Amino acid sequence: WGYDSDNGPDQWHKNYPIAKGRHQSPIEINNREVHYDRSLLPWFASYDPGAAKTILNNGKTCRVVFDDSFDRS
Repeated sequence: WGYDSDNGPDQWHKNYPIAKGRHQSPIEINNREVHYDRSLLPWFASYDPGAAKTILNNGKTCRVVFDDSFDRS
C-alpha cells in the first residue's frame, strides 16, 4: 500500500477488505497486545514559525520548509 493513485487509499480495500471507507488504515493494531506505558512523556512537535517559509498539510502528512539561514541545531 502507498499513497499513489495505483496503491493509494482508494485501492487499499483490494488487498485489505476492512480498509474501506472510514476504516482506511491497513495497519493491524491488536488491542489485546497494546499496553499503556506511564513512563512515556507526551509527544509534541514545535518549531519557530518565523523560520518557516512554507507549511503544507496535504491530508496525510505535514511538511514545514525552513529558511536555511537559521541555525536549527
